[in-house]
Amino acid sequence: MGDPQIRESATLEIVSLVAEAKGCRPWELQPLSRVTDPDAIEDLLKASSDASFEISFDYEGGRVTVTPDGEIAYEFSEKPPT
Repeated sequence: MGDPQIRESATLEIVSLVAEAKGCRPWELQPLSRVTDPDAIEDLLKASSDASFEISFDYEGGRVTVTPDGEIAYEFSEKPPT
């Protein structure tokens, strides 16, 4: 936790986690940049080792949450899209 080398790949981890949860390949997902700024996530994680924050955004039918220690979670939405 807090290791800058681990944090450099946070956006890759997000895409991999979502692809695994959806049972598809990462390149089959929409680009992450369509819903958030991947560089801003990386920069915030690198710069904020002692900060208290949580980044959450909707992506591919679920909700991604990133915490300052680099923990990434993905949960499917409760309701399917109509």
